[in-house]
Amino acid sequence: MEIRCPRCGKDFVRLVRREGLAEIVASAVGLYPFTCQLCAHRFLRLELGKRYIESTVDKRQYERVAATFPVTFVGEKASGAGTISRLSLGGCALESPLKLMEGMMFNLRLQPPDVNPAINVETAIVRSVRPPVVGLEFLRINPTEQFRLIQYVAGLLTAHRKVE
Repeated sequence: MEIRCPRCGKDFVRLVRREGLAEIVASAVGLYPFTCQLCAHRFLRLELGKRYIESTVDKRQYERVAATFPVTFVGEKASGAGTISRLSLGGCALESPLKLMEGMMFNLRLQPPDVNPAINVETAIVRSVRPPVVGLEFLRINPTEQFRLIQYVAGLLTAHRKVE
């Protein structure tokens, strides 16, 4: 039986790590935390007879899907351009020839194909560096831009699911 988000009704949900004592206790009776990949709603669902081992659950809240398109970024210590290689509602993998370091913050302009104008992420922070790929987390994005990002990611998730 597929799991659907109780808020938006979509089946793009992901098992996520337990947070806090209440979720740890709830999992003892089969209630596990899930997050909708589209509307970001976090919820518990009863999964009788199933056991999820914490080490097998990805630490990311959102699944990253393959996407290749240009991005520009502007920050206090560095500015430039690069290519997005993976994308989610919460962040992305950026490939750039510039040397970027953990903790650096940027304004991003994502330019996916057939999306105009570019999607603006007000604040993103570098969380990991594995040259030439940098992992970015989106910290601040206005609701209109968030909606546009959700629409684009929904299309990627749907296309990704058809391929599987």
